[in-house]
Amino acid sequence: MLLLSVGILLFSDPVSAFQANPQEKQKKREKQEKITEEIVVEARIPKDLPISSTTSIKKEQIATMTPRDLSEVLSFTSGTLVLAGPKNEFRLKIRGFAGQRIVLLYDGIPIYEPYFNSFDLKTLPAEMVENIKVVKGASSVLYGPNALGGVVNIITKRPQPPSFSLRGLFDSNGGYGFSTSGSMHWKGILFFVFADYDESDGFKWNSGGENIQMENSDYRRRNVLGKVYFYPGKKHEILLELAHYKSQYGVPSAQEFYFPRYWRFDKWNRTQVNLGGTFSLFNSSSMKFRSYYVRHDNILDAYTDSSYSALQWRSTYANSSYGVFLIGTVPYFSKEELKFSLNFRGDRVRIQNDIGAEWTDFSHQTISLGAENHLKIGQKWKLVGGLSLDYLKKHTGENKTSLNPIGGVKFNPSDFFDLHLTLSKKSRFPPMNSLYSMPFGNPDLRDERASSYELGLSYEKEFFLTGAVFYNRIKDLIQAIRLPDGYSTNLNIGNAHIFGFEVGFQKRWSWTGLSLNYTYLNGEDHEDSRPLDLLPTSQFNFMVDFTVPLDLKLSVWGLAVSQSELKIKDNIVLNPGYFALNAVIYKRIKKFEVFLKGENLLNSFYTTEPGYPMKSRTIAFGFRAEFSQN
Repeated sequence: MLLLSVGILLFSDPVSAFQANPQEKQKKREKQEKITEEIVVEARIPKDLPISSTTSIKKEQIATMTPRDLSEVLSFTSGTLVLAGPKNEFRLKIRGFAGQRIVLLYDGIPIYEPYFNSFDLKTLPAEMVENIKVVKGASSVLYGPNALGGVVNIITKRPQPPSFSLRGLFDSNGGYGFSTSGSMHWKGILFFVFADYDESDGFKWNSGGENIQMENSDYRRRNVLGKVYFYPGKKHEILLELAHYKSQYGVPSAQEFYFPRYWRFDKWNRTQVNLGGTFSLFNSSSMKFRSYYVRHDNILDAYTDSSYSALQWRSTYANSSYGVFLIGTVPYFSKEELKFSLNFRGDRVRIQNDIGAEWTDFSHQTISLGAENHLKIGQKWKLVGGLSLDYLKKHTGENKTSLNPIGGVKFNPSDFFDLHLTLSKKSRFPPMNSLYSMPFGNPDLRDERASSYELGLSYEKEFFLTGAVFYNRIKDLIQAIRLPDGYSTNLNIGNAHIFGFEVGFQKRWSWTGLSLNYTYLNGEDHEDSRPLDLLPTSQFNFMVDFTVPLDLKLSVWGLAVSQSELKIKDNIVLNPGYFALNAVIYKRIKKFEVFLKGENLLNSFYTTEPGYPMKSRTIAFGFRAEFSQN
């Protein structure tokens, strides 16, 4: 499948982004085409840039921010925002769409908790990531259903044998972590292994000017990832990948607006296995095949009080997803390409609400068939049209079928400037908790639908500039309501719109680089005639890096977010705007690098969701060592 988007280099290494010559860029793109981890293949030349707004976050930028996990990275692009709330999950929004309406791909495999159809960014370590592609708005029909807000494709590092790396991090809250990776080549087979350990007693927050410990915010996380690559032919690659994430952590109580609750995850584990490959067909065609199995094993304990000594109940989840997909590209005639996809996904949920209670089992399956045609008209125009047929086989209730079209036009008057206009319709099938949970489930829910319109541009010559204006109309939003008899259920009663624009700028000079991103959003819930929950009107982020004396490098980045609001029961609660400032200074000595990092340097009190303060000023020290033949 041809990638609908070539990454916008808002956060790439400034030197490589602005000084590489066209031949080097061409070679890099051709090399990336063979990457099995991506379920899509990047375009070969700038004129084939996609008809969707896309940001690409490269490993150099991720390394500069020295993050523990991806929750510390994804707020620093245009259109994205990370929030933390009631279950101590770090959730993503893209242009106002919440994570349940976003598809997250990890080396091409969909990662989500099947019951809630959600994902937690803190469960994805940043050290092993090679690249993150954020496709916003009108994504390709080849991705299948549920991508109302967009697609996040996380691509982990590929082996460059022989190689070895080691990283350590220690912070002022008493937290520490270590990670290591290595690769080797043996008889035509490539091996890559990554391991990570991260532990903390919790974080502090600014309470009236005093930094105090957040109760029940401790955690312990362990990760391991292994890849094996086989090469049965010159243009063929097979990948076997195994990963396991294991953690235990507390869930801090809200400091206001909610009744206190005393929850801990005694176990939050995810195991994933996938097998697939990239193949060339008839010299000019290509195909990717992947099969996968992902299992979540979670145990949530509720205690009677803050002593965490008397157990109130224990909820156990043993949920899994499995699937297979085929994605291909077939050129025909001289200027056209047909792209096609087949996706099958099965979800199974097993829940025990308390120790000794009966297990509840339910499952459903999703099938999606997609096709897109890419037609070039001369040297400056490109037309794209596509259609997907998406089918949901429910555990109970009426099965659902949805047709989702996309159409777009792209104009390239030169290699460094392009315009695109895109129109699409997307559907999101109801998650399993909305369909089947007792007593709130409603198996007859319809799928949510969004109509998306986008006009975008990009310019890359003396500087890099990208921008887009977009409008989304959402119908049949699923909302929980209270019935006259006192019980609650889920119904398709919501209608909303989100209008906005975003702009990004990047420029490199000899001793410094600058990146700026701004997003404006206007969203309204038509049923209540009020703004959508937790939707800030304005969001601005920046990054600037300097080369300073003694061969040191300094990077400073910040995030400013305007106020938003949230409806809690029958009350409208304002979440104040905030500004968070971070910096890191680092020095490289041959194969070693040491760094000193400061987060929330202004020690601001702020919340991304009312009642749940973020951590106060935190100082961290770390090191990184890398050894390879290259």
